[in-house]
Amino acid sequence: MKRIFTETIKKSPKSIEPEAVTLMSSELNFLGNKKIWVLPKTAFLSSDRFSAGSVLKSYDWAAEMKREGRCVISGFHSKLEKDVFDLLLRGNQPVIYALARSMYGKLPPEHTPHIDAGRLLIVSPFEPGIDRVNRNTARLRNQFVIDNADEVIYIYVDGMLEQLKVRDGVAVRVLDREF
Repeated sequence: MKRIFTETIKKSPKSIEPEAVTLMSSELNFLGNKKIWVLPKTAFLSSDRFSAGSVLKSYDWAAEMKREGRCVISGFHSKLEKDVFDLLLRGNQPVIYALARSMYGKLPPEHTPHIDAGRLLIVSPFEPGIDRVNRNTARLRNQFVIDNADEVIYIYVDGMLEQLKVRDGVAVRVLDREF
């Protein structure tokens, strides 16, 4: 069994809500190549609802990120986000996987080769003991992803994604406005 070594750093909250204080940690927990964290990051977020056209646009976008070697940050939680994660892991560009829970106690085996290659960074902004993802932790994680991105890519914006705040100066693109 592979041992997990994590590292923590202090973070400063950007858009943390008062009710989130008990869930969100004052430190970030990292697993993987921490040098990835300082790279310019493009956030990728998709609603659970999306059109067939959104799938193709997302795959094309992921292929573009791979070609350009751009660092992508996401929770990779929705079906489409998971598909994009799988596509990105076939490339060589850095990827940041933001958890909507505490850091893993045991690394999922499918992540091991990418961690070992130094191109996957797993990060958790949550206190230890938050072991299950729920609507609230997913929303907080998505806001954390946006807060730490230099560019935000939405596939289709509805529901929870409509409530997220993007700071001034961050480029935002919506790939599929027709649904």
